[in-house]
Amino acid sequence: MKKVALFAGLIALGTIPATGQSQVNFNAKGLVVISDADMAASALVDGKLLRDNTAKDQLTTIKFPLQRGSAGIGTALVSNSVLGYGKTIAVPPVGGLAYVLESRLKPDDGVAELKDVDAEFPVGEKLFVVDILNLSAPKPKFGFSVGKKPLAIDINKNELIISTSDKGKELVFIESAADGKPAKVLHLPAGIDSTSKIIDLTWHPSGDFIAFTLDNTKEVGLYRVIREAGKLKNVEMLGKPVKVGVDPSFGKFSSDGKHYFVLDAKAPKGKGIAGGEVFVVDFSMDGSIEHKVAGQAATGVNPGSFGISPDGKLLVTVNSGKSGAPWTEAGAAQGSNLTLFKVAADGTLTKVADYPFEGISPQGVVFDKDGSNLAVAVMEYHEYGNGNGGVEFWSVTKGETPSLKKQNGKVSVGKGAHTLRIVP
Repeated sequence: MKKVALFAGLIALGTIPATGQSQVNFNAKGLVVISDADMAASALVDGKLLRDNTAKDQLTTIKFPLQRGSAGIGTALVSNSVLGYGKTIAVPPVGGLAYVLESRLKPDDGVAELKDVDAEFPVGEKLFVVDILNLSAPKPKFGFSVGKKPLAIDINKNELIISTSDKGKELVFIESAADGKPAKVLHLPAGIDSTSKIIDLTWHPSGDFIAFTLDNTKEVGLYRVIREAGKLKNVEMLGKPVKVGVDPSFGKFSSDGKHYFVLDAKAPKGKGIAGGEVFVVDFSMDGSIEHKVAGQAATGVNPGSFGISPDGKLLVTVNSGKSGAPWTEAGAAQGSNLTLFKVAADGTLTKVADYPFEGISPQGVVFDKDGSNLAVAVMEYHEYGNGNGGVEFWSVTKGETPSLKKQNGKVSVGKGAHTLRIVP
């Protein structure tokens, strides 16, 4: 009995690892990751798909705390595409369901190369609903058409807003029932120039506004949500969209909803040669003054997206550098990093540092529920054979001198991992 007590005491003191204790820290119930197996990361640069015909698009669910092996990690075949702009999956704060856009389809088996991947990839039109209540065993439920080439999705409670390239369906609102089925569908007037598409959109924390990014005019704008008896009825443009950078896309509101951060990669996905920027946009919520760009800060080359800490004090961009270049080129598979910023109350961004790491074309990054850790989605690694994608983890030091430190463990997922969402 004394030996048992001594052994338990050593575990409590951390002298002996507890059974099942994980090297990975991430404070959440789980993560949901989607992987696009239809092309190698380098196809974004040179158009050579380099497909593995045995690999399939998939959704992976990761349950915390992690255990050795594959326990608590589940997969399901769900069509998806890295050619979106960082918002091709939505998960409600309560979890239970995942909504995945099929913005592009798998090319025919005989297709090995495309001159312009973004322009020539087959167009999808579906939204898939996946049951993730059991994070160890996700189950695809059904899919339905939402319009050709859906580009972005975001969720407010049970309200989904989707942008598509389909005329008359550029802005699709779906009120989702508890089982994920559409209880109400509205095609809302986008009120934009027909030559532009909404490539990114974001619910305001209040649920009363929706921010959006336009591809052709390089602008960011704001819709006011019109409700009747508490239900969304329509949207109306609030003020005039404001020009932001060279190639803006992914955006997020600050935690308090006062500022809107927008990523400008400066070039199509994977093809940048100079650093990108994060812009700070201050919207006029009552329309009394014009929207304005209130600030900007430089980030790494080929940024894919960013995460904001729950307390709103930190912002981290994930940058692929030149890592997605064909492996025959000098510098290929190198240059991925995270850029950490402090966020002031007025939205001003102050760069802290860059944090390099191995991995090709990382695209997604999220904080955990208390901002103590980060998860990063990596498309692939400089490994021969079939290869895998991965989710890597970083610890966050908060306070006046914040910093990041890479954790030892990672989770292997399907090749082409690109977007991830937290289940708090």
